[in-house]
Amino acid sequence: MIVCPFKDLSRYAAVIPGLEEAVATINGIQSLEPATYPLSCGKVLVQQGTTKPAEGRLLEAHRQYLDIQYIVKGKEVMGWADLKDCEPVGEFQDAKDVGKYSGDFEYMTINEGVCYVAFPEDAHMPGRHLDVANDFVKVVIKLKV
Repeated sequence: MIVCPFKDLSRYAAVIPGLEEAVATINGIQSLEPATYPLSCGKVLVQQGTTKPAEGRLLEAHRQYLDIQYIVKGKEVMGWADLKDCEPVGEFQDAKDVGKYSGDFEYMTINEGVCYVAFPEDAHMPGRHLDVANDFVKVVIKLKV
């Protein structure tokens, strides 16, 4: 997992194919209304919402795509665990490229202006809160691995 200010994400372009195109697309977005923008190797999604309680939730992981989440406004708490330390819950959904997992995990607050890159080995739980719900606007980048 990579966690960094979004302004520094481009430094990883040499090791994350398609990142340059994704960052250029994000920098060209004129509105933060929910929308999907296609990329040559994935997509960019603008999402708005309110965080959900973290307790009792499952982690998720993806096999075909990197999941890069950038908090544009607000904040969220994100859960993280190494996938090898987690147990699958149900069948992996190939069509949606998502599996659900249980296990011990760490919490991390992701503040406005910060992003994180979840690789296939990173089980994660985005969009959560521990105490008080927070409104957020985020950009999610899905890049084929």
